[in-house]
Amino acid sequence: MGSNTEIKLSSNWTNLGLYLGTIVVLIMIPILAKVTQDQDFHMGMIVAAAVFIALIGFIVYQFMYICDARVIGDKLVLKKKFRAAKHYPFDKIGYPKSFHLKRSKYTIVEMQNEDKSQEKYLIMNNRSLLSFESKDAEQTLIDLRNMAMRSK
Repeated sequence: MGSNTEIKLSSNWTNLGLYLGTIVVLIMIPILAKVTQDQDFHMGMIVAAAVFIALIGFIVYQFMYICDARVIGDKLVLKKKFRAAKHYPFDKIGYPKSFHLKRSKYTIVEMQNEDKSQEKYLIMNNRSLLSFESKDAEQTLIDLRNMAMRSK
């Protein structure tokens, strides 16, 4: 890659999705409290509580691991929320895994730091009709990793 080439791997909608999801969860708290006060206890409440706790867990997971991912020159630059950006050579890229939620693709990659510790990152890609994006972070990371391994 060129020394000044910059490719953004994460979605432009990452921040909006994260904060909008947080706002929706916060708005749901008083609504769920009001709805459960007016009803007798039943099994649906347990199911709703489990789904709501899972949703809160996913939001917390995103805040911990979601990042802005860019390829700048011959380095992968990953910046988590509320942390400084870290630069990695392509040969430190772990094998990425991904999962889909509706039209969002979440790619999980573990990177090896200089002290041999592993750090997990979550990269979001959005394929909705109005996002106007066709990024695939998982495939790009695999290609960069393979390119680095071939050049060794």
